[in-house]
Amino acid sequence: MDNTCKTTLMNKRETDWFRGIAAFMVVVSHYGNWINILVSLEGNAETFRFALTKLGVYGVDIFFLFSGYAMVKSLGNDKMSRQFIWKRIKNVFIPYVIVAGIIELISGGLTSFRDFWILITGYNYWYMCVLFMFYIGFIVIYALIRVKGIRVIAFSVFAYAMSYKLYQSGMSPFWYVSNIAFAIGIIAGEYEEAVTKIVDRVWIPMIVFLAIGMAFVTRWGLTGGVNLGGDPEEYQIWVQIGATVVWTLLILILASKCRIREKIFAFLGRNSLYIYLTHTFVFMRCINNLTCNMYVRFIISPICIIALSFLCNLIISGMWKLISTCKK
Repeated sequence: MDNTCKTTLMNKRETDWFRGIAAFMVVVSHYGNWINILVSLEGNAETFRFALTKLGVYGVDIFFLFSGYAMVKSLGNDKMSRQFIWKRIKNVFIPYVIVAGIIELISGGLTSFRDFWILITGYNYWYMCVLFMFYIGFIVIYALIRVKGIRVIAFSVFAYAMSYKLYQSGMSPFWYVSNIAFAIGIIAGEYEEAVTKIVDRVWIPMIVFLAIGMAFVTRWGLTGGVNLGGDPEEYQIWVQIGATVVWTLLILILASKCRIREKIFAFLGRNSLYIYLTHTFVFMRCINNLTCNMYVRFIISPICIIALSFLCNLIISGMWKLISTCKK
């Protein structure tokens, strides 16, 4: 831990490392679901498997926190510009379309306009779909509003309205319970100096308090909590949103105060977009079709996912470098 005061709340090295943790959590959560498909578990084994499935939402909380923070930091004090928008398209949207499009083609998709529309909106990759909506909301709000406080309020209202619409549309909770983390990232970026001072003063008691809070909401999530009356689905959603707030603030403080030298998760963080896009396809459509033992498949799959993700990153980064060189 670093107890020195600084003006930058979170450094790229630490955010890369936590993104790697987030990618790991998302993949493990899906493995938890896949185990249930392949093997029937009972007792403590089933409780552990169920706990694994809950990790994915917490991983998305991390991604949204850092995405919101990075958007504000990237724009800085500048006006909204074509360069800012192009950077989002170049670094996220186009790589997504290339990788997801290839996966769809291999899987026999993209045979109609509806398939193409689903691809470009990211609907089959719900995280991408929600992220794109946040990008659009951020660009519009920050293009129209220059006053910091007003645009933070406007974005928070937008995040709430978008999440409420998803809820009313009957979408699964993972479409909206993490969305408040993006707004927290926006607030942290806009009020970075003030947030940094607060974190520097109270980070130790806050970590203890938030850790206790996580222990409570984790136990609630695994046991189903207690009957509070009314609609159980609604108060469970509020508990999940509360868990997102507690977890997001905990990660924000840890990312601010930790100085991490470990490189494996940082590597995963730099390739996290491609890990997210490829891991389901690699396991369910490729490795799971092998005739070897299930446990062998579960060992082979992460190796293939990491190798493929690194290759995708290498190829697409090389493509942009080649285009840049040709322009010169």
